[in-house]
Amino acid sequence: MDRRRSTLVVVIGIALVALGLANIAVGWVKMDEWRDRKHEAVAAGGEPARLPFSGTPSILDPSTDAQLLYESATIKYEYYKVVLRGGLCFVAAGAVILVVIGARGRVRA
Repeated sequence: MDRRRSTLVVVIGIALVALGLANIAVGWVKMDEWRDRKHEAVAAGGEPARLPFSGTPSILDPSTDAQLLYESATIKYEYYKVVLRGGLCFVAAGAVILVVIGARGRVRA
C-alpha cells in the first residue's frame, strides 16, 4: 500500500509541474499579446487612453475606442499575470513534492 501511495504522490507532483509549466507558457504569451494591444491603444488614442474613465467625465463624455481597448487590454493583461503566477506556484508545489519524495527515498535506502 505504501508503494502505491508513493507512486500516486509522484504522479501528483509531476502533474503539478506539467500544469504549472503550461500555465506559465500561456500566461507569458498572452501577457505579451495584451501588452502590445495596450501600446496600440495608446498609439491610436494618445495618452488620454491610459487615463481611467470614471467620475463626471464618464457621464458627460462618451468613451473613445482607444480607451475601451486600453481598458479591456489592461484587464486581460492582469488576468494572465495571475495565470502566470499560478503556474509558478504549481511548479513550486510540484517540485517540493518531488524533492520530498526523492529525499524520503534516499533516507530509506
